[in-house]
Amino acid sequence: MVEGDGCHRVAAEHRKTLVGRKLKATSPNRRFRAGALAINKAGGVLVKIEVHGKNLFYFFGPDATRAMLVVHIHFGMAGAFAVYTGKEPETTANTRLRLTTADGSGPELAAHLSAMTVEHGRPEKLYAELAEKLGPDPLRADADVKKFQERCKTSKKPIGTMLMDQSAIAGVGNIYRSEVLYEAGVHPCQPANTLSSAELAGLWCTIVTHMQSGFRTGSIWGDREEALVYGRDQSACGGSVTSMEMGGRTVYTCATKQILDEARQPVAPPKGLVRSGTEHIKDVVPASVSEGRKRRTGEGLGVQHVALKDDATRAEALAWARERRQAAAAGRASAAKRKVSAKASGWEASQPRQRTAARKRPATGSRVQTRKRPAAAAGGRQQKLRKRPAALGA
Repeated sequence: MVEGDGCHRVAAEHRKTLVGRKLKATSPNRRFRAGALAINKAGGVLVKIEVHGKNLFYFFGPDATRAMLVVHIHFGMAGAFAVYTGKEPETTANTRLRLTTADGSGPELAAHLSAMTVEHGRPEKLYAELAEKLGPDPLRADADVKKFQERCKTSKKPIGTMLMDQSAIAGVGNIYRSEVLYEAGVHPCQPANTLSSAELAGLWCTIVTHMQSGFRTGSIWGDREEALVYGRDQSACGGSVTSMEMGGRTVYTCATKQILDEARQPVAPPKGLVRSGTEHIKDVVPASVSEGRKRRTGEGLGVQHVALKDDATRAEALAWARERRQAAAAGRASAAKRKVSAKASGWEASQPRQRTAARKRPATGSRVQTRKRPAAAAGGRQQKLRKRPAALGA
């Protein structure tokens, strides 16, 4: 599966070649035909690209300043989004989206996308809802390590499971899980709530370092030539390696460096955590007061993690989502209040009831008494049948 650093590399390349260009969209295998039509209808200009973990978001609009549509992409196990210059290769049966330049402002390009998930929608809905469900991305400038620590401190799940939970931390895949846990000296089965804040902070540092290296080099091993523990019989430190299944995937553990402490008690979760997109571990990113001031004002914008700029899109989208939820809740409350008021005033009781019971038909063979229809009287009126008094005999 394409890991988070691979998605960031794709986005970085496309920011150089595609962002700001007017593109024409088609769907060669017709599985994303509606989305391609929506891209063209929105204007076809690629405004910007956002990445959250293993999810890419491409924003399209009529010009470079307005995003009217967002396309969400998740590569899955074997997706790709390649850009071609010069001679364009033939599309395949898996090519869901084809983008070609249509503005004539630069070299002619073509991009072919094959992915497990490709969907489109409004930025304030699709993007906001998905981004809100994802945990902090170690390669984003607004990553909040406190959120990761808090999720781990309140979960009894093994830390190996938590690292694969995209709502706890976004972008970490199976290979990175084994590698970072080995380097941090943490057993995959160690309950997450038994790790201290310092241990979780150290684990976060290790994840950031590994994924930064993978982003920079294009290799999941980073600057190394091989894995530390993943897929090996003997780890880098010489210890024996065992493998186990966790969450449907195989995780590798060093018997020497990663010891499971079953007697360790849960650590109380920290109180009063500050949720901030600019508060990070100082050993990994510049988190000084002056650097934070620069990021807030936009003056001399600093760089965090993998040189991704701070972007207000996510904060704005989340604010829009909150407003929509509040408006919907207010609408439901108003409707419920009107219903209670109508019931109290007796309005419902005055309305005619709908007849739901079906008229029974007599069973076959049963004797049914029928009333004879009276003969017509003079003037076309029917005479009423009256019971003859008993005193008037024959």
